[in-house]
Amino acid sequence: MSFSDTKSKTLLILGIIILSGEIFLSASQALEIRVKEQATVQGDTIYLSDIASFYPSKDPRVDRLSGIDVASAPSPGNVLRLNKRFLNYKIGSAITDKDDIRLKVTGALVVERASQTISADQFEEIFREYVMSHSPWPAKKTKFERITTPGAIDLPAGNLHWEVLEKGNHRYLGNVAFTVNFWVDGKQIRKVPISGKIGVIQEVVKAAKKISKGQLISEEDLIFASENHTGRIKNAVTSLDEVIGKKAVRSISAGQFITPRMIEDPPLVQKGKRVLIKAENKLIRVTTLGKVLEDGRAGDEVRVINLSSGKEIFATVKGPGLVLVSF
Repeated sequence: MSFSDTKSKTLLILGIIILSGEIFLSASQALEIRVKEQATVQGDTIYLSDIASFYPSKDPRVDRLSGIDVASAPSPGNVLRLNKRFLNYKIGSAITDKDDIRLKVTGALVVERASQTISADQFEEIFREYVMSHSPWPAKKTKFERITTPGAIDLPAGNLHWEVLEKGNHRYLGNVAFTVNFWVDGKQIRKVPISGKIGVIQEVVKAAKKISKGQLISEEDLIFASENHTGRIKNAVTSLDEVIGKKAVRSISAGQFITPRMIEDPPLVQKGKRVLIKAENKLIRVTTLGKVLEDGRAGDEVRVINLSSGKEIFATVKGPGLVLVSF
């Protein structure tokens, strides 16, 4: 055998020895788990992968060990302290002697739950935006007198969206309450109540002074004013022309706003007064005087005495002092 052949054979043997040594060392190398002193988790459960580092990181045992359930996570925004004794027990009980794993816990572990905060200002904005997008009242005339929220709340980190659920009062006036339903990553997380008091500025007709029952209302009896209301104001009269010349059906206090139920048209004919009776058809028209026996408004059928014949007849009120008889 030549010198070169001998040298080549020697190098080959050395290479095999070195490679075999590396394989042996690799196979016998221990896995080290180093538990951190501080960690932040996203979900409801603390897993070993959240709180520890693995050396070497590419060890095939890491995938199995990463999923060890260590403890329940704290609520969003809060922290949980796990002492060394607990960590050694919880993690160590999941490791067998044959695994050749070294666990290193230097001290207590503080775990924080990742979160996102909904502030009181954000709750107020949610309330306002929902009301303004659904309320029948003009935005410039809507007044938020009070908004009550739970203050700031912490929710889990993730893709956040919410929906507002109504709780009656679809007029969005006075006391209004909603429930805000929060979702994170497609999972319903929490329902939060919010409420408020809403007023509407509306121009209404009010009594300038006391108006007595049965009184005919004049312009001097009324004022036109802008009022902030939180009650039922949809029936308030908003035009002076709707009131002037009408008759009060009840006593109205000074400063009270007028509703249609407080007023009525005055009678066009009055009991005991003379009226003109008109009787007509397509061929003939006759007029005579009469005396009405009851008050009547336009379209009412009233009893009338024909002063010429002395007979009582029924006639329809057509205008001031005028009734019509058809024949």
